[in-house]
Amino acid sequence: MSDISIRSGSSEAKVSLDGAHVARLFLDGDEVIKPGDSEGQAHGGIAVLVPYAGRIRGGRYTFEGRRFTLPIAQDGHAIHGFAKDARWKLVGEKAGSVTLGSRLKSADYPSVLDVQITYSLRPASFSTACFVTNVGPRSCPFEAGFHPYFLARKWRIVTTGRTYRYKLVDTYFPTGERTPFSFKDVGPGTSLDDSFRVAGPVRLETERHTLVMTRRRMPYLIVYNGKSAEGKSVAVEPYSGLEDAYNSGIGLVVLKPGESFSCGYGVSLLRS
Repeated sequence: MSDISIRSGSSEAKVSLDGAHVARLFLDGDEVIKPGDSEGQAHGGIAVLVPYAGRIRGGRYTFEGRRFTLPIAQDGHAIHGFAKDARWKLVGEKAGSVTLGSRLKSADYPSVLDVQITYSLRPASFSTACFVTNVGPRSCPFEAGFHPYFLARKWRIVTTGRTYRYKLVDTYFPTGERTPFSFKDVGPGTSLDDSFRVAGPVRLETERHTLVMTRRRMPYLIVYNGKSAEGKSVAVEPYSGLEDAYNSGIGLVVLKPGESFSCGYGVSLLRS
């Protein structure tokens, strides 16, 4: 078995055991995610970004006095962790919900992680819960993110709590300096690949419906509508930390041996 379908009423999610990737998502009969596949997980569907999300500058970081070098992409940086490259297994299943698990380790990472992702579906909502435990002999840095591409040619983002935008250097990397921000005048004509800290629920209003995202221990968002969005979607990505958190420390979690961390997010559909 390589693919799993979750159903609840007229809602359905199609999930691959390759990377725990959500390839398609329908809520109340509406397709809400740009379809993707396990070959290009960060270019469609919903990718799991663990144990780091976004880029690590130059693929290099230092942790507890040890230097590590991660595999780099074409732009010269490491990106989106290695959970997406792992084979996952089904560890639990009940009506409207599945739990997938994987043991993640790498020569470029100081310890070993046991990770479980639970996807839950209701007639008009979808939620994701991430639970990770350091089962290795050393402490390790950790960050989680998810990369949903929401189908929308016309869209508007509405935040309900305080919102800050981070200053970036070298295109991608937050400096730690942030300023208050409003999405009021942001839409499809605005080019975005930016980092934000946002309190409270986030509304994505599209030409067909409104999606409301809530988050738990994931206070940061990356909003992206570049080439991979194909002019028909926008990625609103919940993160527990920021790009390059392994170097900047912004949102970074340090797990000692035996320690655990959990986080998650949910999306509900409202008819326009």
